Amino acid sequence: MKSGRAVLFGLMLFVSTTFAQNTGSISGTVRAAASDNPGIPNAQIRAKNSATGGVFTAQSAIDGSYTLSGLAAGAYEVSVESPPLFVPFQRTNVQVGAGQTVRLDVRMDDVLLNTLGDSGADFLKLIAPQPAPKGPTPRTPQGKPDLSGVWLGSMQVNATNPEPLPWAEALAGQRLKNGVQPPSAYCLPMGLAFVGFFGPTKIVQTPDLIMILDEDEPVRQVYLDGRAHPKDPNPTFMGHSIGHWEGDTLVVDTIGLNDQTWLGFDSLPHTEMLHVTERYRRPDLGHLEVETTLEDPGAFKKPWTTKRTNSLAPKDTDVMEYVCAENERDRAHTPSK
Repeated sequence: MKSGRAVLFGLMLFVSTTFAQNTGSISGTVRAAASDNPGIPNAQIRAKNSATGGVFTAQSAIDGSYTLSGLAAGAYEVSVESPPLFVPFQRTNVQVGAGQTVRLDVRMDDVLLNTLGDSGADFLKLIAPQPAPKGPTPRTPQGKPDLSGVWLGSMQVNATNPEPLPWAEALAGQRLKNGVQPPSAYCLPMGLAFVGFFGPTKIVQTPDLIMILDEDEPVRQVYLDGRAHPKDPNPTFMGHSIGHWEGDTLVVDTIGLNDQTWLGFDSLPHTEMLHVTERYRRPDLGHLEVETTLEDPGAFKKPWTTKRTNSLAPKDTDVMEYVCAENERDRAHTPSK
């Protein structure tokens, strides 16, 4: 029996070695083009075989490193899509030989042209995973997880992809093509999709009310006193939010949103039919998990879900006063349609 296993192991090793000798790989790092060159995590790398059309994908690690392996010898078209604010990268005729590893380091320019102090590199530092304190989940006197604290910004990722209706897809494409700036460029709120994104964000929790204070967005009030939504809400930027507990998960239901905000950096619009459901969990002392489901039958074929994990900020961190129009100089130079 043991000898049979040895033969099988040897055969598997032979096949693996032979496969590695007959295929190649592409590896490198994805970094911002700014002078300090921080690595870009979670960038999507795609290699398409020019002859067969076969596609291979990988995702960059926290330090920006990546590897595409198992590539048949030949020419490849390599493209990289990174987090918002960076210009997509593409290179053709990347030659991969059998048994070889091709080094391809990617430098990503950002849409702000690497402006010092306001570049994509600074954006990455802002949302990069941060060290978080360790310990058990704090709880309120009522026994519920205490979500209170100042939370650092975190990039949300799509757990399921949005499927916009034709008009919404066309408008988003037009905005991107024409370089239309987001609402924040005109001193307007970005909307619920951006709360907790840039950070810091402070949560103040009481038994009947939760206040969410984001430096870049209006204050949110989440009512936990059992009230219902108004029958005819007056649409606002943050909408009307009510919440309840399902075990250790806080479920927040929001309606009454106006249609003046975006649902991400991909410029997706929405209507006043937008319905947002958030699920907040604090699995330990240092982390806050937020799962958000967005439903808008006026703009999308079906609901979709995003996720993010925020880290607890150091004790001396707090939200600051932010006045958009103070010393503002850019609005007159940005397209609005």
